[in-house]
Amino acid sequence: MKKLLILLTLLMAYNVQAQSMKSLTDKVEKTAGASDSSSFIDKFAGDQVKKLTKKLNLSEKQQSLISNLVVSQLKSDKFQKLINRFSPEQLLSGKANEDLSKSLMTDENFKSGMGDILNDDQKKKMKAGEMMKG
Repeated sequence: MKKLLILLTLLMAYNVQAQSMKSLTDKVEKTAGASDSSSFIDKFAGDQVKKLTKKLNLSEKQQSLISNLVVSQLKSDKFQKLINRFSPEQLLSGKANEDLSKSLMTDENFKSGMGDILNDDQKKKMKAGEMMKG
């Protein structure tokens, strides 16, 4: 009887340890997933600002404002749903960038925010569709 009690105690302790490890693993995966999403957003925003700077000749202040605008748009529910449709491999390889870029450039909130940041010449270039090319 004593051996059975010891065996049951050991099995229960092993089970508790396994559950603790699983919860720790889940926490690490969630944290890693959140940081992957955040780093993707930061990288994508940086790429978008570079493209827009090249095409619209943005000042440093405009670059900063547009970077913040892009990040806020990408963190919105609409874009989070779009981003979540892509696999991590698609996000890392850049296959998702074109779709996200098109969605961003046609988003009314983004265009409105850009309108508040750009000067008249830059707005004309944006409306002429030069931003969508290349």
